Amino acid sequence: MFSIENLTVRVNDKNLIHNISLTVPKGEITAVIGESGSGKSTTISAILGMLPPQAEAKGAVFFNGENIMTMSKKDSLLLRSKHIFTIFQDATNSFSPTQKMKQQLYMFTALRVGDDKERFFSKMTAILKELNLSVAILESYPFELSGGMLQRCMLACALYNEPDILIADEPTSALDMLHQQHFITLLKNLHAQLGTTIILVTHDLGVAVSLANNIVVMKEGEIVEKGQATEIFEQPKHPYTQRLVANHF
Repeated sequence: MFSIENLTVRVNDKNLIHNISLTVPKGEITAVIGESGSGKSTTISAILGMLPPQAEAKGAVFFNGENIMTMSKKDSLLLRSKHIFTIFQDATNSFSPTQKMKQQLYMFTALRVGDDKERFFSKMTAILKELNLSVAILESYPFELSGGMLQRCMLACALYNEPDILIADEPTSALDMLHQQHFITLLKNLHAQLGTTIILVTHDLGVAVSLANNIVVMKEGEIVEKGQATEIFEQPKHPYTQRLVANHF
């Protein structure tokens, strides 16, 4: 369903990603782990077509047999908007401070799938209730909501859109411990409810242990180990993975 083949990303004559290949199993949660600078977020940027202009990407990113990287910009943008939804590290940066939440949530959801405002309000109200968020937040501005509430708003968008692939890029790093645990529970519920394929990018092994079926370990732009989560954490083979596990546990 979704795979990366021989992906290399080069910026200013420096390779940030070195010829990586990865298959993401359909309907499962795959965690990409590694310390800061390991190449996790650069890989996600390549998938999303969000690399800086000076970056050069080679290789292939396949979704349902189609190579996104060889599509026209219009077609790749359409495919990503219809099939992939992303929750970024700090939800505050995902929203404009000058617009109320109802306008922004509408743009992230109903506008993408072609629903009218009546359908949006009905469906979003039910989803917000499911996430223990008051419908009153629709009249709020982002700066009036906490980081945890904004992350739940992004989850609400994912529940609304029902994407084939949800990418969560360090979704808990800006949250305190209590809100981290709550977000993890909600992400589990979303996965159970929709069967969404999830790519979780994190440096937090505790989050990966809590959620993932599969683990991909990155170091300095390379994949050094990958496999089922239980195998990776119980019997890590690569010295780098062994160190990560030892430091966490």
